[in-house]
Amino acid sequence: MRLEGWEKRLFAVIDEARAKPYALGEHDCFRVACKTVEALTGVDRWPEFAGYKTRREAMRKLAKHGATFEAAGDWFFGGESVEVRFARRGDICCVQSVDGEKHLGVCLGAEVVLLAPEGLIATPLPSCRCAWRVG
Repeated sequence: MRLEGWEKRLFAVIDEARAKPYALGEHDCFRVACKTVEALTGVDRWPEFAGYKTRREAMRKLAKHGATFEAAGDWFFGGESVEVRFARRGDICCVQSVDGEKHLGVCLGAEVVLLAPEGLIATPLPSCRCAWRVG
């Protein structure tokens, strides 16, 4: 269930993501997704995953919860992913980059924003692979 006032907190998370430089394991797409979940539901999932410093370490932590990125997302977000056309503002989306890497983005309506080394970037919602409902 989403807490009252979640919209204001969601946009504070996005503003913070825009203002802070990317740092893997500290301020990255997964950390922004965790902050989004906390902003909407009050539940802080970050402590379960904090401590990774490399992409390999991050993938190792995810692999404990699913054989695929999507399966780990199903576990983490507490339900199966949905088609992106059902994503609502504040839901988390799977974005696949041109190099095949998968990332987490935040649905803001018609677009999804994700934190990458070059900063906060936006992509059209229909380009995402799937979404997970938050709250």
